[in-house]
Amino acid sequence: ERIGVKYEKEEGVFGFSTDLKHDKKLPDNNTPAQFEQGDLDKAMKAAAFTVDKTYSTPSQNSVAMEPHASIATWEDGALTLYGAYQMPTSDAQQLAKALGLSAKKVRIIAHFIGGGFGSKLGIAPESVAAAIAAKQLGRPVKAVMLREQVFDATPRRSNTVQRMRLAADADGKLTGIGHETVVSNLEDQDYFEPAGLSTHFLYSGDNRVITHDLVRMNWGLAGSMRAPGEAVGLLGLEGAMDELADQMGMDPIELRRVNEPEMDPEKGVPFSSRRLMDAMDIGAEKFGWSARKAPGTRREGEWLIGMGVAAAARANLLMETSAKVAIHKDGSVTVSSAMTDIGTGSYTILSQVASELLGVSMDRITMELGDTNDVPAAGSGGSWGACSSGSAIYLACENLRGKIAKKLGVEPSELTLKDGQAIGDNRSVAIAELVGDGIEATGTIKPGKTQKSLFNQASYGAHFAEVAVNAITGETRVRRMLGVFAAGRILNEMTARSQCLGGMTFGIGAALTEDLIHDTRTGQLVNGN
Repeated sequence: ERIGVKYEKEEGVFGFSTDLKHDKKLPDNNTPAQFEQGDLDKAMKAAAFTVDKTYSTPSQNSVAMEPHASIATWEDGALTLYGAYQMPTSDAQQLAKALGLSAKKVRIIAHFIGGGFGSKLGIAPESVAAAIAAKQLGRPVKAVMLREQVFDATPRRSNTVQRMRLAADADGKLTGIGHETVVSNLEDQDYFEPAGLSTHFLYSGDNRVITHDLVRMNWGLAGSMRAPGEAVGLLGLEGAMDELADQMGMDPIELRRVNEPEMDPEKGVPFSSRRLMDAMDIGAEKFGWSARKAPGTRREGEWLIGMGVAAAARANLLMETSAKVAIHKDGSVTVSSAMTDIGTGSYTILSQVASELLGVSMDRITMELGDTNDVPAAGSGGSWGACSSGSAIYLACENLRGKIAKKLGVEPSELTLKDGQAIGDNRSVAIAELVGDGIEATGTIKPGKTQKSLFNQASYGAHFAEVAVNAITGETRVRRMLGVFAAGRILNEMTARSQCLGGMTFGIGAALTEDLIHDTRTGQLVNGN
């Protein structure tokens, strides 16, 4: 039957402006929506040096190379969906709600995701379309989004307008920091791009204003994309710091050193680790920072050559996650969880964790990821995967170590597991011999007091770039770039390096090539292809 549609036409808001109606009453988004400490206006008036600059960034879309695709199949009223989803556990709940089903009736299998970058955190239209079509046709159905559809059907990163204010004394010590951001989203959405996230803790300064205002518009849905908050917010903060350094005639690295906080400048808690200045100093030596010339003085024909530096920060997120680890009667190990791999190497690094803790070689470990029939997990997103799932596997393995120690007749602290052997009390017994028909244990990690209130937890880094700008055409070329990162314990140097290179590459792309252009008459994308 045909569907009759009745609608009322209303005027849309298709052109962004900071003069549009703002919404300040927003829920927190991994950072307070609004924060104020001290008196920033007073600090600006009393300062020896001030910066008051506005920075803007455009809308962007993840547009991963790997497609948004699903295969749906039904059996006995239950749905199984094979697809590319970063968070299968919560995605299955979303899909069940969309289809009016019990969550127990939906299984998502996402063994390999490809690129996600936030665009595959939740379900997308192709999953619902495949499920409905498969139900009606009584057979499996595959649905794949066209490239053009991805731009409209997946979340964009909101455009931002960021007013940065800095107040400093004669030595460059910050006395005030202002980071006021205006972003956009749909009428019924409270998500805002948390551009001020890193500003809360990156530099010291007693007087602080960090705000986010949301403009309601009829562009596409805004959501998480590639380090939401930090990616665009650090552009504003670090740009302002460079402006201040230039105004004072001060080395930008030394300005950052002067403002290195000993404790979280707002919460007053210690940092779990903080090696920002180590990253700066190592990078400066390797990059040849001391040989840089004054701005505008180095030239090669039409090209002006300059060096720049910027701090990197990424808040550490820990999510509730479970993992099950089983040791079989032949001594082999299976690790299962609804965790996913979006190209970051989850299969490899999580195998390493189990291998180290159980003393079993990696070729004896089978990883089963991305299936909601296994124990629930937070999945991959927000750089929480290794921390959360790795910790869950650690706890499961510690449980197993306790069981093996008991069978060997020793205390867990006296047990060594190595090369498939359980060693303790001057005895060495094959693990396979001790576990009988097999043993298993589940580990669950969840955020606690340490995560929430005892420490500020973040990773840090320093980016160095040499850039050429054509004085006639304005063409910009990144000639070389160096990143130095302090990202906690590195589980796998190869996969970690790959992630660092990927972040640097996406940074260049975002700065020089990415810009969603909307038709101000209709709100439709002009360059959505």
